[in-house]
This record gives sequence, C-alpha cells and structure tokens, in this order.
Amino acid sequence: MHVVYLNYEYGPNMASLEDLLQTYSTIAPWVDALHAEGVEVTVLQRFHQNARSRRNGVNYILHRDWLGPRFRRWQIPWSFHRAARELCSQASSTPEPIVVHLNSLIFAVQLRALRAVLPRQCVIAVQHRAERPARPHLRPVQGWGLRAADGFFFAASELARPWVKHGLIRSHQPVYQIMESSTDFRRGDRATARAQTGLTGDPIVLWVGQLVTRKDPLTVLSGFDLVLQRAPNARLHMIYGNDNLLPEVRGRIADRASLAKSVTLWGSVPHGALESFYNSADYFVLGSHYEGSGFAVAEALACGVVPVVTDIPPFRVMTDGCEIGACWPPGDSAAFAAAFLRVWRQPIQNISDQAVHFFEQHLSFPAIARKATRAYRELAATRAEQKR
Repeated sequence: MHVVYLNYEYGPNMASLEDLLQTYSTIAPWVDALHAEGVEVTVLQRFHQNARSRRNGVNYILHRDWLGPRFRRWQIPWSFHRAARELCSQASSTPEPIVVHLNSLIFAVQLRALRAVLPRQCVIAVQHRAERPARPHLRPVQGWGLRAADGFFFAASELARPWVKHGLIRSHQPVYQIMESSTDFRRGDRATARAQTGLTGDPIVLWVGQLVTRKDPLTVLSGFDLVLQRAPNARLHMIYGNDNLLPEVRGRIADRASLAKSVTLWGSVPHGALESFYNSADYFVLGSHYEGSGFAVAEALACGVVPVVTDIPPFRVMTDGCEIGACWPPGDSAAFAAAFLRVWRQPIQNISDQAVHFFEQHLSFPAIARKATRAYRELAATRAEQKR
C-alpha cells in the first residue's frame, strides 16, 4: 500500500522541513508508525519552497505554489494537485492500493477538485480535525465537496453525527473511529520527575489546556475548591498557552483563600518539558465542552496520570467509556468535585496501570497506525469493487 499524507497549509514562519516537523511534531511519528506497518508513505506538503527528503523510510515532498501558507476556501492549489496526481499515477503501476490521507474536512471544494484529477483507483480518506459543519447556507457546497471522499476518520464516531444529520457525510461513506494522532510521551519515575519540576501536593493535580471558554477552567476551579474541603493538601497546577480567561481565572483564585494557597499558574511550558510535568502528577483534569480529540488527555494517559475529565465523545473514547478515572458533565462544578473525590478514594496505582495499558493498546502511534491501515484496505477494496 502507498499512502500519500497530504497537507494544504503551513505556518508563515516555517523556513524548512525541519521547522515544519518541529512545529507539527506529530507528523513524523504518525507516518513512521504507518511505515512500520509495511506501508509506503509519502508526505506531500504545500510550502514556500520545493524540497525532497527521505527519513526513516518515509518520503517528504515540499511543493511550492503561489497561494501562500493559507488560502481562501474557494481557491484551488492546482499545481499541488498535479503533484498528487503524479505521485498516485506512479504508484498505480503496482497492484497495491493507493490512498490519499487528507487532513481536515474544511477543504471541501479542494477535495472535489483533487478527486477530479486523481486516478480512479486512488482512495481518499479524510481526517476530522475538530471542525464543525459549515453554516446552513454553505452546507450544500460543503456536502458536494465531501462526497468526493471514500471515507472519514473521527476520534469518536459520535462526532460524525451532525455531519451525517445534515447530509454532509452520506450513508455509503464509512466513518472509522481513529484518533488523529498520538504522543511519544511515556510513564517515568515520579520522584525523579517531581525533583525536576518542583510540583507538590497530596495529591498533585494537573491541568494542561488553554484558558478559554470552551475548556472552562472556571468550572474546574470552582469544583476544585469543593475538593479541597475533603482533600486540603491537594494542589492544582495549571499549564496553558492561550490565556484569554487569565484575568477571570486569577479573579476566581483570589476570591477564595483555599484556592489562593492551592493553585499554581505556570503559564506556557515548552512541549518537550511537559513529559516531566505529567510524570509529576497524580490526576489530570479538563473542563472541555467540545474537542475534536484530546492530545493532552492522550499525553496524560501515556504517563499513567489518572484522568478526571468531562463526559464528551472523544474523552469517553479515550477513557474506555469513562472506565479509566472518571467523567463528569461539562459546566457542573459539583459533579466535577464528586467525580474527583470518588476516584481519589480508589487505589491510584491500579488506575494508573490501566491508563497506560489502554493508551498503548488503543491510542499510541502503533495502535492508530494499525487501525488506519485496516481502514485504508477496506476503503480500497470497496473502491475496487465499485470499479468493476
């Protein structure tokens, strides 16, 4: 099988392939895992310069065109599509399936144009990246474009329901429950990690997520204030990049003496350093109302940190139906406190082991590569049958 991992957009400050792979740090381990499954992989990336490289058995092709890092939703990157066609045409000389893996459902018009130039036997699988259906007046165009896909990957099948409901994904287009990516973080020695980070608490509770309304840090803080009534030595450490709600978060902490002495705002931490923070923590919390997947949850599970997260589709999938740790209804601080205290009373080592095992079996790069490879082959078989 040959998979063309196709990306339309890139950061304006990226100067080289090294910059791109450092910024989009999950691309290389994801395609490396596909290659380990016996798949020939080519990463085809729009960029401001042309370049080719081969790393760990994976081909990287940077393709320059005139559209720049971002383009309007109606613009078609014709030369980039011709490059994809050339790759697929070369691969079509063998009997093995050819798959284009396209990231994001927002490129519906471009997807339709891409389908028109690719060889008929080429499969297109589209990965959901937290997008939501377009506004009603744009849905006819979006649905027209998405009909060019052979199938879709969603981190949680439930996230596809509004797309199906509005006719944007048709009944003949299968939806596969496959995470969009994973992490290379792994569980390490807690004492060593805590010596590095300086995190303290009994227990140590970790938040890693933006301070934005969608992630709802204020509900978590209110719930943690209730937790402190039963676990006064608990400490919450909050790591974040986007700090839109930082004034409100500081205000909530200042209003409660218990929070003021028990919550530490760390701000932004380099991603490479996060592994030690996860390995310093006992529990991981988030208050998200909506997510397309959950990279921070995956990182926590990989490090054996017990999740106490909201009951939303991707988190349910990532916690084995809320069997690992606990889930609670978004926006309900009392429910968060109750869920946390219920888990806190259980032996933590058992749940930590369960988290690591589930991550390795279902959420790691090798696990999602296995699932994706099976899905690619099913889609290819269906397309081959339709051609007869």
